[in-house]
Amino acid sequence: MHETLYTTATDAPLDAVIAGTLCLMSCYVAHPAPVYADRVAANLAGLAQFATLTPELRSICQRLATRWEAIRADAQARSHAGEKPPDGRHLH
Repeated sequence: MHETLYTTATDAPLDAVIAGTLCLMSCYVAHPAPVYADRVAANLAGLAQFATLTPELRSICQRLATRWEAIRADAQARSHAGEKPPDGRHLH
């Protein structure tokens, strides 16, 4: 089995980047760790570079990437301050 490793969002198939980004957003909601926010911001910035997306969607992705970069910075600051991210999972 050959596994492909994509180093940037623009290297991966569009649907995989979108699906992965949505999954990472869900992960961040449950576990607000900087690594998830960093990856979301990077993926959104990568999506903004996809020529096959409409200019409107690329613009939205770029704006969201900027917002997620701020979220990442906040999560990173909390991490450096020693705050542990809350575990948002609900166990049934």
